[in-house]
This record gives sequence, C-alpha cells and structure tokens, in this order.
Amino acid sequence: MASFKKNFAVLMMLQVSTYAVPLITLPLLTRVLSPEGYGRLAFAMAFVQYFIVLTNYGFGLTATPQISINRSNRPERSRVFWETFLAQGLITVGGFVLLTALTFVFPRLAAERDLLMLGFGMAVGAMLIPTWYFQGVEDLRIISLIVFTSRVLSIPAMYLLVRERDDIYWAMGVNAFVPLLSGLAIITHLYFRRELDFVPTSLRSIIKALKDGSSVFMATAITDFYASTNIVLLALISGNVAAGYFAAGDKLIRAALGMMSPLKTAAYPRISYLMHHSREDAFAFLRKMLAFQGTVVAIISLTIFAGAPIAVNILYGPQFLPTVEVLRWMAFVPFMSGIADVFGVQTMLPLGMKAHFSRVLIASATLNFILLAVLSKLFAEQGAAATVLVVQTCVAVAMAMTLYLQGVPFLKRRVAE
Repeated sequence: MASFKKNFAVLMMLQVSTYAVPLITLPLLTRVLSPEGYGRLAFAMAFVQYFIVLTNYGFGLTATPQISINRSNRPERSRVFWETFLAQGLITVGGFVLLTALTFVFPRLAAERDLLMLGFGMAVGAMLIPTWYFQGVEDLRIISLIVFTSRVLSIPAMYLLVRERDDIYWAMGVNAFVPLLSGLAIITHLYFRRELDFVPTSLRSIIKALKDGSSVFMATAITDFYASTNIVLLALISGNVAAGYFAAGDKLIRAALGMMSPLKTAAYPRISYLMHHSREDAFAFLRKMLAFQGTVVAIISLTIFAGAPIAVNILYGPQFLPTVEVLRWMAFVPFMSGIADVFGVQTMLPLGMKAHFSRVLIASATLNFILLAVLSKLFAEQGAAATVLVVQTCVAVAMAMTLYLQGVPFLKRRVAE
C-alpha cells in the first residue's frame, strides 16, 4: 500500500504537468493561430494520435500485470520487457510506413504531410517511454521527473517560437519534442541502472506478444480511436473552424479526465495483484475507489458546467465563444468516464472479462461513429460534444449492467461468520 500511495503522489505531479503545460500554452496557440489554425493543428495531432495508440498497443494493461507479478524475477521481468519494447518498435516502424503512404493517397492528408510527419515524433517518443514497465515495478519517480522536466521546458520554447500563424510547424515540433526528449533520457537511465538483462528475442516471441495483447488492444484502442476521430471527422465534415471550437473544449475535458489518471494508473497493478492473491481485499479496494473517484469526478463535472464561460474567456478569448456550449455539453463526461473506469478497466480486466469489456467498447464506438456523422453534420461542434456525452453515459451503464448480469459481487461485502 505504501508503494501505491507513493506512485499515486508521483503520478499526480506528472499528470498535473500533462495538462497544466498545455493549458499554459493554450492562450498563446488559440490567439496566435486563430480558430482556423488551431483547428488545423488539432486535426493533425488527432490524426497522429491514431499512431500513438497503435504504438502503445494496450501494453499498459497487458504487460504491466506481467511485470508486476514477476517484479522479483529478474530473468522473466527482462524477457517481458524486451518482448514488449521490441514489439512496440516494430509497430512504430509499420506506423510510419502507413502514415507516409496515406499522405500520398488522400489529398486532405497530403495537404498536411509536413505537419503529420513532424507530429509522428510523438509516436516515436511514446515507443521510447516504457511506462508499462515502471508501472509494473511500481517505481515511477524517475520517469515522472524526466517527463515533467521536458514538459516544463516546452513552455518557454512554445512562447519563443510561436509568434504568428505560419508558426504552426513550430507548435507541432515542440509537441513532438517533449516525448522524444523524455524517451531518450528514460532509455539512457534504464541502460545505466542495469536492472534488466538483455534477452535475445525472436520474431516469433514478438508476434506472440502482439497476439496476446490483441484483444485488449482492440477494446481500448477503439475508445482512443473514436476520441481522436471526433476531431478528425468533425474537421472533414464541418471544417477546421468547427474542429477548433470543439478541440478547445475537448482539451479542457481531457485535462479534467487526466486529473484522475494518477489514481487509475497506480490502482490497476495493485488491483491486479490483489485479484491474484485476495479477491475480498480487491473488491474492498474497488468499493473505496468508486466512492472516492465518483465524488471527485462529480465535483469536477459540476465545476466545468458552471465555470464554462469564465474558462473560455480567460483561456481562448471572445473568438472562441462557441466553445462555451461545447463545454457545457461535455461537462459530465468526466463523471461518466470515472464511473466507467472503475467498472471496466479496474474490475472487468483484472477478473479476466476481456471479451465482455471489448464488446461494450466496440458497441460504444459504433454508436459514436453513427451519432457523430449525423449530429456533426446538423449541429457542427455542439453535435460532436453531445455525441461524446451520450456515448460515455452508455459505456458506464453497459459496464455496470455487465458486472451485475455476470454476478460479480462488486458491492457485496462478505458477511462475517
């Protein structure tokens, strides 16, 4: 429990930097680039996000438990590390080839080829940061310090380099610089720390690692993909301006969601461990987590709804006034997401309910695409915002019902004999 509390504190610091830094640079980007330019940047970053998700491949949910269980077994821990790391490397190379090909096939992507190629540095950085390993050994201090430092350095870089609309490439470059610099520093740290042995890894074992994680990847990637697709599809249907309004509101919602990420990230390996050794203790932990997380996200959602006009005026200025309604539509997304996380990632996956988990997310992704195509055409950025709220609510309800129908004793305490 001590390591859990320590990692939670460290991750909270890291998560604050994850969203505080963009919020500090956001007034600059929105005012200098304008809604049109900011929408263009958001479109490119959302498209690159597909490749970041592909690179991560859900290893945070599949490799982390393996590292956690074998944290005292150096040979096995090393084997899992190299299989996972090399699998990510293979995916990254394939992703770059795919992105390059797409920019020569589709005119809309061809127009943004330079921006997309520059942004792909974020995917390379994601490959170089093995968060799943540090989560598994429950030691996130060094990785957090390195990433935090890189993010802080990006603030003066952004203000020095982005001064007019044509500086959109500098804006993308700074965003790519943070994970790249962090990744190189973390790999260097691992090399000098000498806590891993080099284990020869065959292509067969790498492919096996990819197959083992495929079901979780398909489930979790769907959620991440449709989150990015909201901006991409909105830009294609309603234009960069509407995408800019929506992306501005979505940025604040992602910041709110990120506030709970440290708890989620630190809790997952702990719950996996408890499910393996004592399910009664695991469910007791989950009940406490539901009460705490549910209260916090409810407060966050109410604050966003009430404070939307003030937030938009301070961060974006009067030219982003339509973002107020976007924020109000999406205000309760953090609440629904927080509840869904406890029922889904924190309960269903440690219990081995991967198929049920996947079905819920596949259904929600399908609903998202259908609603988004219709509502964004009719109501532009507000239609996209309404889609996000409806879909996230359906996910939370579906996961709760799944646990109930499967007889999972989430809210039941064992009666003392």
